[in-house]
Parts: sequence; C-alpha cells; structure tokens
Amino acid sequence: MSKEGQALGAVVVGTGFGLFTHVRALRDAGIEVRAIVGRDRERTAQRAAPLGIPLASDDLEQVLADDPAIRLVTVATPPHAHYRPVMQAIAAGRAVMCEKPFAKDLPRAREMLAAAEEAGVVHALGAEFRFDSAQALLRRVVNEGMIGDPLMFSRLYQQPGSGDDEPLADWWTDAAQGGGFLGAFGTHMIDQVLSTIGPIKAVSAILRKLSTNRPAMTSDDYYNVQFVTENGCRGVIEAAMTFPGPFVMATKIAGTKGAAWIQSGAAFGDPEEVWVKNGDGTRQIPMPSELVNPAPEPFGIAELIQTEMDRWHTQGFDVAPYAKLFGQMKARIEGHAPPLPDPGGDFRDAAAGQAVLDAARKSAAEGRWVEVEAV
Repeated sequence: MSKEGQALGAVVVGTGFGLFTHVRALRDAGIEVRAIVGRDRERTAQRAAPLGIPLASDDLEQVLADDPAIRLVTVATPPHAHYRPVMQAIAAGRAVMCEKPFAKDLPRAREMLAAAEEAGVVHALGAEFRFDSAQALLRRVVNEGMIGDPLMFSRLYQQPGSGDDEPLADWWTDAAQGGGFLGAFGTHMIDQVLSTIGPIKAVSAILRKLSTNRPAMTSDDYYNVQFVTENGCRGVIEAAMTFPGPFVMATKIAGTKGAAWIQSGAAFGDPEEVWVKNGDGTRQIPMPSELVNPAPEPFGIAELIQTEMDRWHTQGFDVAPYAKLFGQMKARIEGHAPPLPDPGGDFRDAAAGQAVLDAARKSAAEGRWVEVEAV
C-alpha cells in the first residue's frame, strides 16, 4: 500500500504495447492503473475506455503533478521517444520502468541511467523474459554451476514470415528511429546473455533485410551476432522475422562440465522444459513452482489491434512474465523483499544492453569485430 493507504498507482505511457501488455500485467501484479498517456488525447481516451482506465491524457507532467498516488511510470513508446517521459518521471521522483530497446544510442542511455541513480528512484528495464519460466530456470542452472564455466551460448529463432503483408509500426521499419528486429527482439536475446553468462566485450554482426514485400523498410528483419564475453564464453544469437521455411527456435549452453538447453514440452502446447547433460547423466530439471507462469490469455478487444506487432503482443505470452517483473518492482517501491530471488533488469543493465546493440550495428556497417563500450 502507498503512504496514503491507497493501492500503489501507475501511469502507462504508450497506447500500443503499453495498452495490450503493461495494463494487464500491472493489474495482475496488484498495481492500480490510474492513467494512460498518449500523443493524442482523444485517441488515447478512445483506446483506454474499453479497459476501464480512469484517465487518458497527453501530458505526463500534469498527470504526475495531479495524482500523488501514482508512484510508478511505465514507458512503452518507440525507443527514440523514451527519453522525455523517463526524465519527466525521474524529475517527479517516481519509479520508472522503460521498454527496450532502451534508447536511441548509448549516450542517451548513460544520461537516463545517471539521472535515475542521482535521483535515487527505483528503475527497471522491460526485459520481461527474465521471468519466462524456461529462461529463468536455465539461468539458475548455469549460475548454480551445473554445467561448469560456460564455453558456448547459442540462441536461434526464425519465423516463416507469414504476416509479411501486415503493417508494422514506423519505428520497426525505420533505422533512423532505432528500429529493426535486432532492436525490437534482439535486445531480449542480448539481455539473456548478459544476465545468464556475463558482460559482452566484443561482437561481430550481420544485419539484413530478408522481406521482399516491404520496399520502404530501411531497418533489419534478420540479425546474426557473434560475441565473446569477458569471462571467455563465445556465442551467437540469430533471429529472423521473415525467413521462409519451418519455424526454428533453440537455446543451448555448453560448459566445462556439461551442457543445458531449452526444449519444447512432450506434447504440443506443453510448457518448455530445461534439460541438463553432465556427469550425473541427462535429465530434465523440474520447474520450481514459483517460476511457473499461467497459460497466455489473448487480448479480447479486436478493434484495438492495428499492426503485426499488435497481433503478436495480444497473444498474451508476455503478460505473466511482465506481472512478475512488476511484482519485483512493487516490492522495491514499497520497501519489501522481492517475491523472487531472480533479479530484474535495471537501467544499468539497460545501458549495458544498449552498448552491445550499438556495437552490433557498427560491426554490421563496417564488417568487422567491434569492442563494446563500457557503461
């Protein structure tokens, strides 16, 4: 509860992903959504009404000035538009959670990190898949030393691209806005490496456009990033938004004492499983009850779905992990011990991920290995 005896209140900035995922996850975490902010007040009100959000506005500063019960700001705007609402939240002394990709570039990421740390506010990165059941368990397996020191990390993901004719948000297709599949999806993979293996010191990247039906697209829809971490692990992350053929998804980590991986459940629709092969044999690692997430529930208001990303996000697969992320934040804001021992990402993690993202883009442009800048 807040200092005034009210439920902890939040305002969501962004009427796309913020509406589809943040609102539902905040409520699932026991946080009251008191307002939503968008660029156009009338349109924001129209989109907020079906979800029963009390206030729709285009002025975050005014919302925060008028409502002291709002102690958390979540930012789900395009990456080039993160800076202003994040800095407004910090200036108002509110906790803030910002989506990924965190910033347009590393200098802006450093500035937001410095401001949050100087103000002493709780800050978090929207890396919700740290709380995906299988990814969280795999991280525990590695951190507990079950496979020894990590030697090789491999993460592959290829979509067939059946939605090739659906519209994409402007920032996804425009490289100048920080868009592209590397920024939109690769940041999750980068965070998985950073939080499971450790800091990345150098990268060699390929960024390509494979779609044939989006002539105006200037950003990537395919990436392949090789990397080496500070502790000597090497690896590759690869993903394609449009790569005809079968769907491909795999995560494997090899170490000095064995290997661990994520694989699909025994039957279609079953949760993913984590397996280990080491000196004790090959076996499935039981999923701890606190890491189990409920089955996704699709978003039920079809008229609000406008783009291909909306279609993805309304499937609901990221709501439960996000609810856990917000649960961790809620505990920090209220001064309680967090529900889970697994740490969520903060702005320092966000800046570290941005440094890798910038280095990968530079590597792809120059065709060489690039060292990752220190945060």
